Amino acid sequence: MINNETMYQLVLIILVIFSFIEVFTGKRSRIWFNIAYLLMCFIAIFRYGQLSDYFSYMTYYNNPALYEQIDPLFGGIIFCFKSLSLDFEVFMSSISALCMFLPYRFFKEDCGYSCIGLLLFYCFGFLMCPMEATRQGICLALLLYLYPAIKHKNYVKFYVCVFIGCFIHLSFIVVSIIPFIASLKFFNKTCVIYALVGLTLFAFTGSVLSTLFQPFQRVMAYEDSNGESILLQMMLRILIILPVLLYKPKQGSDGYYSKAICITGYALYCLLSFNTLVAGRVEYYFRTFLCLFVAYVSLRPAFLFLRSSMMTLLIALHVFIYFKSLYAVLTWYQYHNDVTVFNFPYISVFNEEDFAKYSDKSEFID
Repeated sequence: MINNETMYQLVLIILVIFSFIEVFTGKRSRIWFNIAYLLMCFIAIFRYGQLSDYFSYMTYYNNPALYEQIDPLFGGIIFCFKSLSLDFEVFMSSISALCMFLPYRFFKEDCGYSCIGLLLFYCFGFLMCPMEATRQGICLALLLYLYPAIKHKNYVKFYVCVFIGCFIHLSFIVVSIIPFIASLKFFNKTCVIYALVGLTLFAFTGSVLSTLFQPFQRVMAYEDSNGESILLQMMLRILIILPVLLYKPKQGSDGYYSKAICITGYALYCLLSFNTLVAGRVEYYFRTFLCLFVAYVSLRPAFLFLRSSMMTLLIALHVFIYFKSLYAVLTWYQYHNDVTVFNFPYISVFNEEDFAKYSDKSEFID
């Protein structure tokens, strides 16, 4: 029976240790990278009740009348599993396995077994894909799988897959601009700095625009309710984007493409800051390419102090984001007071009855 209160932290510790080794020595460990990735696969595939959208998807799966409210292709996938009389746990495990299988090539080949790249994904992207926003998680996994098509300008394959992905989650349509921005040659010039400063200032006042979007029900359905200050949201993103702006990668390299994509994600977040949840979901696709950026920079023969300082800052920020995300889950699911972000329990399908031991929301347990 699996009930390991150190499962999440074990992966974090492994990745932090080997990330610092990678940054300061330039050496990568394929063995520990694969161990961490396998542990992440286990966590995702066999989880129960984690994270905040798990039971929402259970409701959709167990109530066919709600299918019309879901993006049609995802609803069709649910219908196929239901027609085979498969339980929700089998459905969720299968989707999670797909979400972990598709990005593996990206982290293995494009990121080159980078532990720091995987660390950033674990602290931010993994908690969304596939742990929380399952539909968007499928789309992100597909996007990372399609990165070679972007880099090698195989646009037919890319746009066909994006078109299909839009029927899983409509937000995926925003990635259709990635081939264009990846080809830009001015993103590291002074004008971009001025533009980002302007967008940052706009983000602190953009909330007044929310009333203009009231007629758009699909957008307003994601009205932010987490109560987080826009100041905290923006400060984290400013600190994350600064190292990206400071480093100038070689044109045509993975660092070049990932820098352009990350900057675009930051700009989109600022533009959509009237609703931080919508902004975050859109930015999510672009920000994940920070994993590729740090994987590229960590092996470059740049000034060691600058490189190590940039990478240490990003590691510290993402560890903070990781614990902040777990804290939000503790609040959402009313975990008991003795449960903290440091002993956050891993509940699997093998011991799902233990969920009631940790959370007051035990009504989910049959």
